[in-house]
Amino acid sequence: MIRGFLKTLLWTSSSLCWSAVAWGALPGPGEDSAAAGQTGVAPRYLSNYSHLVDGVSWAGHLDTELFSNLSGGIKRGASNDTAGQLGLQWDSEKAGMWKGGQINLSTFATYSSAEQTDFSGDQQVASNIYAPNGIRLYEANYRQQWTPWLATRVGFTDFNLYFDVASNALQLINSSFGLTPTIAVNVPAAPTYPYSGLGFIVSTHGSNWSSKAGIFQGDALHPWSGTFDRGYLALWEGALHLGQEDGDDPDDDTETFGQWVFKLGAWHYQQPRFDEVEDLGPSSSGLYGVVEAHYDVGGVQLGPFLQWGASTATQNIVPWYLGLGTKISHFVPGRPNDALSIGFARAGFRAAALQNALGLEASEDTQDAPTGSRLHSAETAYEITYVAKLNDHVSIQPDLQYITHPSGIYPNALVGILRLHLEFS
Repeated sequence: MIRGFLKTLLWTSSSLCWSAVAWGALPGPGEDSAAAGQTGVAPRYLSNYSHLVDGVSWAGHLDTELFSNLSGGIKRGASNDTAGQLGLQWDSEKAGMWKGGQINLSTFATYSSAEQTDFSGDQQVASNIYAPNGIRLYEANYRQQWTPWLATRVGFTDFNLYFDVASNALQLINSSFGLTPTIAVNVPAAPTYPYSGLGFIVSTHGSNWSSKAGIFQGDALHPWSGTFDRGYLALWEGALHLGQEDGDDPDDDTETFGQWVFKLGAWHYQQPRFDEVEDLGPSSSGLYGVVEAHYDVGGVQLGPFLQWGASTATQNIVPWYLGLGTKISHFVPGRPNDALSIGFARAGFRAAALQNALGLEASEDTQDAPTGSRLHSAETAYEITYVAKLNDHVSIQPDLQYITHPSGIYPNALVGILRLHLEFS
């Protein structure tokens, strides 16, 4: 299996080199782009928009990867995962109309050749682009900046683009670094990648603080069936922003601003039809927090972060989560846009809830695991990844993860991922 993975890696690397040559003459993102010069933006974000006609711009990207469970987990195996997003953005002021209006439209197409978790067996999910096959509406919303300090957004969207975001962790591939598993695992029908949902967000900020609140439909897996009678997900997030950095834009509610950022969030999921509709989680509540910093040490840019989450319902599989790591860039001479990220993600388990989810019979000695060993109280993922930006449109990202006690019952797994990221604009 390792030999096969290496052969595929060499073939993919050769293809990437030819891709870099082919794309090298194309113009890159404009200087006014929010992502100009950045590396490691998460695959869900469309940031390199290009002008199309007055007031209208477009962007797209494609991520494709080779996933391989090299050892441990359930079994060895490999799969391909691909995710592509295409979007349009309309700006009312640029169109010669009123100020502060913006319409966002986008679709996501996802393909997976096999069920990743059938190999690695983890609850946190090693790849953040793995999703069921399909083409789905991802964004159809309207944002209005009413005053310099007040904005609203209404429509179809992914709540995790705006809540529970650690910007320094976005380059890491394990899904827990994008959305804390106390929400992702416990609320399987939440409106987040690849299933968005209807929602409303109001956000405000001062010079060193920000606050936002949102409410979203409770069943994004079936967004057009029982849209308003399958509960809701409500969130609030407040943040303290200390220090200023060049290019900070507190009016952009998808970003953080400040050299140090301290976030605290609370959420409540109300689901009255948990026992009636398949794949819906129980009603529950929780808290989450993010601490991150951005600073320069001798020309090297460091971006450490800390995440945590907690949930209350006894039926929840994951009662607590802790994540930490750092992003390091500008440390390779002549390659200012490359970046290295290291992360640690640990999700705790409630034994009874996990046994029920896995179809195991509860027992006092918890000896029902396939390995014959006890059911462990937590799963931990250690990740290291490097993004090499070949030009403004092509990046290659090798990634290695070591996952201890996948789902609390399987042998420690070693996962390798090689991802290609293409920007279109």
